Amino acid sequence: MGGFLVSLRVRTLIICVDRDNDIGEKAGLKTPILGREASIAAATKLGLADPEDSDINAIFEAIRVYDRLKSENVGSAEIALIAGDKNLGIVSDRKIGEELDKVLSSLGAESAILVSDGAEDECIIPVIQSRVKIDSVRRVVVRQSKPLESTFYMMKKLIEEPGFSHTFLPPVGLILVLLAISLLFELSGKAIGIILGVIGTYILLKGLGRERMLWDLLELLKQSLYSGRISFVAYICSIVLLILGTFQGMVGSWDYYMKMGSEIGGPLLPVVVFIEYAIWWYVGAALAPLTGKMLNMFIEGERVIAHWAIMFSIIASGIILWGGSKSVLLLNEGNYPMAYQSLFFAFLGAIIISLMGVKISYYAKTADEGEEGKAEVGLKVQESK
Repeated sequence: MGGFLVSLRVRTLIICVDRDNDIGEKAGLKTPILGREASIAAATKLGLADPEDSDINAIFEAIRVYDRLKSENVGSAEIALIAGDKNLGIVSDRKIGEELDKVLSSLGAESAILVSDGAEDECIIPVIQSRVKIDSVRRVVVRQSKPLESTFYMMKKLIEEPGFSHTFLPPVGLILVLLAISLLFELSGKAIGIILGVIGTYILLKGLGRERMLWDLLELLKQSLYSGRISFVAYICSIVLLILGTFQGMVGSWDYYMKMGSEIGGPLLPVVVFIEYAIWWYVGAALAPLTGKMLNMFIEGERVIAHWAIMFSIIASGIILWGGSKSVLLLNEGNYPMAYQSLFFAFLGAIIISLMGVKISYYAKTADEGEEGKAEVGLKVQESK
């Protein structure tokens, strides 16, 4: 009955959701699937394809709920098996919404009971609630035998899960490597700060949806290596500078914390110290790939115009951040004249550097337009001859 909808009216729709479309990928069935017998057949086929799949239990739970409603004579009911897509997220949820619309247009259910095999499927509750009222949510938790509940088995299943392994294993591995290096060089105290910085960076990138930046950087490195470009060396330099800057900032913050102790003056001061120690390393890390790209463009005969402004803007930003952090530390020490002087010269230097970048870009653009104009005149002269 998968993909074939019969027009009838029911009071309660029992919805079983397979968000990652195991029923389609493993059992080769098309959804939506309606009816008790069709659901039993689908669960049996999925069970033969993968007996460990938790969606099997969710389907049988939906059948059990259906039988109970029938026995209690609470009104007409029907089962609907709906699947998403293996690409979890927007693609999967959109497919679930489309299939649910088809089912509702055929059955016209007044309310629904959602049967889920876990928290992952319950992520689509807003998708269902926007289309039909949900009276109840049934979450199926499978009871495993004692050997299957062992730590080894659970860890093995988690590691084999692509979503878990790709998200959590890389940072855990990096933390263990940093701990090993710190123990070898007797730097375990300072390594804690570095590990916290790594975890914080990863959480920040994950929260902003930018965790792919690291993999994109590795892909750029691979492409640069294969093409034999200077940018490969520049990216390596950038990574080294980034690591050194983070280490330098952590060491500076830790030393400042140990030196000041209870007189540290606030939780933000170690962050300011980190910026003061690490900023120029980070500026160098930002300039390295940009310089490599400019050299590649120069070698290939391309015009370098806008990159000059970007380069000087990065330097100007570094001056402002360094001067600002220096001023905050001087203010904390009570040296107000030097603090204001440092901040003033930092802003002044940043403005001068930015203007230099704009001016150089303007001259480069003017020179490029002049050469293009000469080339056009030369072509016209040749054509007239």
